[in-house]
Amino acid sequence: MFIFLPSLFSRSFYRVFAVVLLFFLLQQYLYFRKSVPVNTGRLRADPESPCGSLKGIEDLFVILRTGATEAPKKLPVHFTTTLRCVPNYSIYSDYEEDIEGHHIFNALDEVNPEIIASHSDFEYYRRLQAGGRDAFTAEELSQWATARNTKGGRDSPGWKLDKWKFLPLAEKALRARPNAKWYIFIESDSYILWQTLLEWLSHFDASKPHYLGMQMQIADVVFAYGGGGFAISKPALKKLVQRRKENLAFYDEFTGDHWAGDCVLGKVMADAGVNLLWSFPTLSSDQPTDIDLNSTFGGGDKKPWCYYAASYHHLPPAEYTKFAKFEQNWNQEHTHRLRHRDVFRFYVLPRISSEAADWDNLSDVDQSEVISFDACRSVCENQPDCLQFSFSGQSCKTSTTLILGHQIPEGADERVKSGWVIERVKDYTERMDKSCGRKDWVLP
Repeated sequence: MFIFLPSLFSRSFYRVFAVVLLFFLLQQYLYFRKSVPVNTGRLRADPESPCGSLKGIEDLFVILRTGATEAPKKLPVHFTTTLRCVPNYSIYSDYEEDIEGHHIFNALDEVNPEIIASHSDFEYYRRLQAGGRDAFTAEELSQWATARNTKGGRDSPGWKLDKWKFLPLAEKALRARPNAKWYIFIESDSYILWQTLLEWLSHFDASKPHYLGMQMQIADVVFAYGGGGFAISKPALKKLVQRRKENLAFYDEFTGDHWAGDCVLGKVMADAGVNLLWSFPTLSSDQPTDIDLNSTFGGGDKKPWCYYAASYHHLPPAEYTKFAKFEQNWNQEHTHRLRHRDVFRFYVLPRISSEAADWDNLSDVDQSEVISFDACRSVCENQPDCLQFSFSGQSCKTSTTLILGHQIPEGADERVKSGWVIERVKDYTERMDKSCGRKDWVLP
């Protein structure tokens, strides 16, 4: 009986040893067949994980500003698009609540109680805090949703209240994420191309004060337009917060007398010694279908066509998912970021046809004595540089740029029909390409 034990032990031992050796060799094979690490900023995103290549996204703190009357309609799409790959963000409104599992903070809870109790801008806010959205009638909500823009801003109480959010949010952001390198302020209809934004920010020293945004001006204040998003480095934000703290009563009064919160923030920035970098067309105030690619808003040498696109504005909720998928596919297939011309060629242009009813392509040059759509087309075709036109009533307008534009909503007072001279598109795009040279980023 004992004679067989050594033989049994020997066979068992060698079997175990063989299994261990095989496991070790397999691990070595799997280890050495892995790809050599490369710069993640140039990796193509995995189709199932578009967030993997966003190098530096953890250095950003994103502040999304909204309002109670629009939040339920506009915010949900951001959770699967704009904010999907952002690890650090907060959403602020004039009403604290939860939407689809995401907490919305009150941006105004630290404003001077005397101002909240007595200032006419806060009448809407007082009703909202007392009764929620049910405090307003359906008629009021409908009226505010269709309020027109005026020289003093949009004529709705929610919009008038919005100006009070900007400065408190700056302080809240610094307190919430004191170690962030950049603070990105956006709105509920802003779209940020994060990979492009991160590559653009990599050209700046985040340890220095920077204030980056699409330039606007009211009176003598030059400021970053809120809708296109703006970026503030931590040193700049600390200067802003400190300046406000030292002059709180003054800036509260300034806010109350003003109508644009982004201008109020720009005023404090200027007073703190931080100047704005005029960032159009890297940051834009229009949606892809409305942007004028010939615009000289940023200067004659800064036409959007040539530059990388880091933001858009005024996107309707239905457009976010389409554009996010387009951006994701582009980043999978290319190592360079989207320029405005790429967005036009591959996202906008396929949707342009010879004509479209109930559509406004934003043609802007009035033509007199034109009585029909066909006559309006003839006027455009007889002008060598005309690319598109629109007709409404007895009004004909033409344009030397290409814009898709947008659908006219049902019930609008004026019906518009638009047309494009399709055979001139190729020459236009080739001519625009030749004008670019080495233009790409807006930098100091």
